[in-house]
Parts: sequence; structure tokens; C-alpha cells
Amino acid sequence: MDWNHFDECYQEMKIVLRDIVSKNGKNRYKLELYGHYLDYRDEIKIIVGRIETETQDFMALNTKVDKMIQENLEPDNEFIGILRHLDMLRLDIKSFFIFTRIFLDTLARIVRLRFDKRSSELPDSMVDLLENKTLVELDPEFAKGLKNRMFWMDTFVERRVEFEHYLGSINSTTTKDGKLGFDILGSKILSGTHRVESIASYIESVLSNLADSISYISNWFCSRQGLH
Repeated sequence: MDWNHFDECYQEMKIVLRDIVSKNGKNRYKLELYGHYLDYRDEIKIIVGRIETETQDFMALNTKVDKMIQENLEPDNEFIGILRHLDMLRLDIKSFFIFTRIFLDTLARIVRLRFDKRSSELPDSMVDLLENKTLVELDPEFAKGLKNRMFWMDTFVERRVEFEHYLGSINSTTTKDGKLGFDILGSKILSGTHRVESIASYIESVLSNLADSISYISNWFCSRQGLH
């Protein structure tokens, strides 16, 4: 995965938070929030790196087993290997959703910082913040822009719920271009004609959209220095 766009947007917000913390060095809440923000980048890169490796290993092993089956050979050990890779892949994909969900709530708490004494009137959940009437009252332009840039979050939340609560599972299904894809049993998202979505492409799309949201929030901070 190309991390350039994400890293650039992430760095923008990091500088904003660093300046806020430097002016409030003894504020424990802001220090902890800054720490949570810093943690996500390294954590998510490790998780995505594992997913990329596991996907490649799984596809290679799956191809080998298919060939053995066609040749009427017993793929016992290889089949066990496929199950192990699939279990690890499921675990890391769940981790991707969980860590990203937590980070979205971190962004919601960062937004609250901008409103000083009225911050307690705003929720610390991004899902709730996007629908919050007080945010619209305080800054209608920002509230509308944030919601527009978080258009992808509804699908993300539904995906997360399916994985965290075992409402679906990943089958060893490939997309038309040969990539390992989501094939979730019992999915509420898939409707009508069944389609398979590339795992790698979906993750890259989420992180690209997340980067745009981070950049929007950091630019808003920079342009609203006098807002309370």
C-alpha cells in the first residue's frame, strides 16, 4: 500500500495537536489525546502490513492446494495451513476495524477541543458527532463539511459490526482480477447480485477517505484559531 497520502494528512493534524499540547503542557487530557493520535499510525501500519502478507501467503497456498486437488493428491498439511492463514487474516481484519473505530472517536474528541468551554456539550463518538445538533449550531459549515467527508462511515460501521459480532465470515473467494475478497456469509451489506470486494482495495479506500477527513479537520483548526 502507498502510504504517502495518509502520512501527509496525518502529519498535518499531528502538528496542530503538538501546538495545542505545547500551550497546555500540564493538561493531562490533551496529552493523552495526543498520545492516542500518535499511536494509531504505527499500529495500523503493522496491522495492514500483516494483512498484505497473510493475503499473499494465503493466495499462494490456496493455489497450491487447488492444484493438488486437481491432481488427486492429499493436501492435508497445506489445507491446515490455509485454515491457519485464514484465521490470522480474520483476526487482523477485525483488528483493522477495531483500531480504526477507536481512532475515529479520537478524532471526535479532537474536534471537541476546538470549542473550549462548550466541548462538554459535544459527544466523544464520531458516529454521534456527525448527527449532533450542537455541532451544527456552533459551526454549521464545518458540521456539513465533516459529514460530507465521512460519507463512507456508514458502510464501515456495518462492516465492523459484522466482523466483531461474527455475523459473517471471510470465504476464500477471489475477485475477477485475482485478489482475495470479502465474501461475508449473512452480510446485510451485500444485496441483489452477489459481489466480491477486494480486501486490500477496501482497506486502501478506507484509509484514503480517513486521510481526507483528518486533513479537513486539521485545516479547520488552522482557519478557526479564534473559535471557542
